[in-house]
Order: sequence, then structure tokens, then C-alpha cells
Amino acid sequence: MQRIEKWRVEELALVISELSDLLRKGDDREWANVFSHFHQESQKIVSSKEFNLDYLNKLVTNVKNCFSGSSSLNNIVLWNENSGEGTRLNQELFQTRARLLKILKDMEDLAVEPIS
Repeated sequence: MQRIEKWRVEELALVISELSDLLRKGDDREWANVFSHFHQESQKIVSSKEFNLDYLNKLVTNVKNCFSGSSSLNNIVLWNENSGEGTRLNQELFQTRARLLKILKDMEDLAVEPIS
């Protein structure tokens, strides 16, 4: 029996949406579009009548892969004409990315079936 509650998937969708918005504000439309797509996928999971753990696991893996290895997302610096706004966006990006990775880790841990 999986232990992932619907609110956790809703939280994942919210944080992915926040990340997409930050990337768009920071003038990185390519990554923003990637995370916008992930947001749409997470919304499908939330609105589905029957929970599909395989579909969620695939989404979690795909999102995590964006942060693996030498992905440009690990070293991204958001840009804004106002340097103060750019600094704020980058701080928010760092915090949102950390929050997202924590949510993904928690979901992976909850998706594992304990052996009795």
C-alpha cells in the first residue's frame, strides 16, 4: 500500500509551478517551459480519479533528472534588468529548488513498500 497522500502531490504541483514562474521571471523560458509541462503532468495526477503511483514515480524521476549531473539547471543564474530583483530571484530560486528536491526525496521514500 502506497503512503502518498493527495496533498503531497498538490504540494509538488504548487512548487513546480512556483519554479516555472521564477524561471520565466528570470528570463529562462526554456527551463520555465519544461517545468510548466511538469506542472501540467502533476495536475493530471491530482485530478485523476484513481491514483497512479507509476505515473507519479515517472514524474518524480523526470524532475530529479533535471538536477542531476552537470545539468545547466544546477548552475543557472536568473537575470533581471534590476540587479536587486535579480538577486531576489536567485535567492528565491535556491530556496524553491531546495524545497522541490526535499519534496521529491520524501515522495521517493513514501513510495517504497516496507517489507514485513
